[in-house]
Amino acid sequence: MLWLDEVPSFPKYTSSTAQRNLKSHTQDSLILFWQPYIDLANCYATGTFSELEGCIQTNLEKFQADSNLGLVKQVLSSLYKGNIQRLTQTYLTLSLQDIANAAQLKTPREAEMHVLQMIQDGEIFATINQKDGMVSFHEDPEQYKTCGMIEHIDSSIQRYVMNFHFIECFIGRRLMALSKKLGSLDEHMSCDPAYLTRVSFTILLPLTCWLLTGSFMVCR
Repeated sequence: MLWLDEVPSFPKYTSSTAQRNLKSHTQDSLILFWQPYIDLANCYATGTFSELEGCIQTNLEKFQADSNLGLVKQVLSSLYKGNIQRLTQTYLTLSLQDIANAAQLKTPREAEMHVLQMIQDGEIFATINQKDGMVSFHEDPEQYKTCGMIEHIDSSIQRYVMNFHFIECFIGRRLMALSKKLGSLDEHMSCDPAYLTRVSFTILLPLTCWLLTGSFMVCR
């Protein structure tokens, strides 16, 4: 929720059976542990500050016991940010009072502090006119063609390649280990008298019937 500004959903390729099983497992065996977090996600999805704050207060002891209260408070802050970011997609100019109302903040001053922090963090591009309390939203000024930006992109690509190589090596090692286990299992089964007898019976009996009678049906 903090990263996507929404409650994550199952990928489109996830089978309906897997989704039902997961929901059933959550409802049955882990309901007491997960329910506060499920409620938190549901309240966040409504976009209503009062509901989210009420959920946090109701489950405050649980979040504290799990050492997750700090993250939960970030979810509350993320709701404000998400509301403000959605305004940038609709309006070019808004007053701090309008932003406070739309983002469910108490005062224009709180709205100003959130907008300033989001500008500083590069989450939105805007300017604030202190005289009339108006906020103007702008497009991303970065053209992504300066030397510094090209170096940054190149560095990000290199980190991605390194991470991908690490994952590839990790998966390769796991596959090699699995291959060895399968080879060992195959070797063990090929030396198992009971297995060999069963396989021989399965193969040789129909063949014998065919040789003697000309038909497999007699042996069924």
